[in-house]
Amino acid sequence: MLITRGFVGPNIRNLANALTCKEKNLFGMQCSRFSDMSYSTEFIRSVFSRVANKYDLMNDLMSLGIHRIWKDIFAKEAISGFEHLNGEILKGAILAQPIDEDKTTIRILDLAGGTGDVAFRLVQFANDLQVLDNENRCVHVPKKATPKVLVLDPSEEMIGVGKSKCANLGLCDYIDWQVGCAEEMKLASDTFDLVTVAFGVRNFSDVDAGLAQCYRVLKPGGKILILEFSKCQSNLLSALYDCWSNVAIPFLGEAVAGNGGAYKYLVDSIRKFPNQHDFAKRMQAAGFDLVSHYNLTRGIVAVHSGFKRTR
Repeated sequence: MLITRGFVGPNIRNLANALTCKEKNLFGMQCSRFSDMSYSTEFIRSVFSRVANKYDLMNDLMSLGIHRIWKDIFAKEAISGFEHLNGEILKGAILAQPIDEDKTTIRILDLAGGTGDVAFRLVQFANDLQVLDNENRCVHVPKKATPKVLVLDPSEEMIGVGKSKCANLGLCDYIDWQVGCAEEMKLASDTFDLVTVAFGVRNFSDVDAGLAQCYRVLKPGGKILILEFSKCQSNLLSALYDCWSNVAIPFLGEAVAGNGGAYKYLVDSIRKFPNQHDFAKRMQAAGFDLVSHYNLTRGIVAVHSGFKRTR
């Protein structure tokens, strides 16, 4: 089924145009051939805007709830790198030395953060970090490391859903929201300690430009952590997953979100995304050092990380 402006079809005329196109713009999709389309930023934004109100429910249905486990693992790893800040706070309390508040604030950019699923986890896990002494006892100090998250997403509708959830959770003091795309961030360089992207990189209209921008806005020594679909390492699981993706996900998209075409795009974007090792090369090309990855659920998804070199 061809994805059209209304994400409904089939549309034989558009299919014929796509099959014969050389350098045409087809509903926001720049294509040199039908089998290798690249999607414009506006097209991708419209996909998520149309399904924003059902996005979280669809994530539960499409992954059978497993996405929650993946995001928990991802967010916990992201925050675990800042445990040392509480140690510095404890040291300052013992020595009665004031600590620069900026040094105890964890500045995080959650890119393509959508409805806030990862941002909320980052804040909650950061607030749960304990201050431990040398004997591993929990010390109750008046101040701990404070997370400050900026959620950047190209869809106003997705951000609107996220803001409502944020207010209900009482986390508005920790999270700011901004409409924008990865490829053209209007953010200062060397700003963030951490950049997180969960299931968003494959939706960049230009992956390399997006990674370059992530590198730019990170502070020297800062870390990027990416959770993304990848190459499954089990033939059996891969076959089952392909069947689920090609049949069940578009069906659920139509039945639940009223937009099967949008979810057909999402399945296609997963299929097109580079495998673990090829994506690592893209990260290295963007300038990141110490690039690594590990698989979850036999490689259906992978967690990628890298660091901005210090000067």
